[in-house]
Amino acid sequence: MDHIFELFLKNGLRPLSLLPEIVGLERAVNRSEIAVLLMLHFRGEMTMSELASELGAPLSTMTSLAQRLVRKGLIARRQSDKDQRIILVELSEKGLQLVSQVRSTIEGAFARVQASLSDEELKQFLSLAIKIGKAIQGQEVGETPIAQPSKVRNIPIVD
Repeated sequence: MDHIFELFLKNGLRPLSLLPEIVGLERAVNRSEIAVLLMLHFRGEMTMSELASELGAPLSTMTSLAQRLVRKGLIARRQSDKDQRIILVELSEKGLQLVSQVRSTIEGAFARVQASLSDEELKQFLSLAIKIGKAIQGQEVGETPIAQPSKVRNIPIVD
């Protein structure tokens, strides 16, 4: 199940637009915002740079998304205790509730798929979905995902 969530996150959640339940959620948050919320749910507190890297978005785009999510009360931003230049983001209580709703919607859709397939068909489906996801991400079949190094620049400060 988590592999499927990961594929959706890495590929812009486009398959979710097929779910009628998600259309109602998109009145409150768009797909990009849902991706941010789900990523924070899976990874916990992250730096803005890590979040941008994980979702394959420019830092400026991620900053705009984070600001919108803060205004909606779905995430909290704060400066790192170790380095005040680093901004950390995490889900707020309201964000956790929304992520729970999104996950339950997605899990409900997966349950409907699972109910309509035999055990063998389900194994084939999951195997093919992971294979397709890896192909979309440009990975070889059988290759484990390689974590992309964070592109954080150190800027020296001269007194």
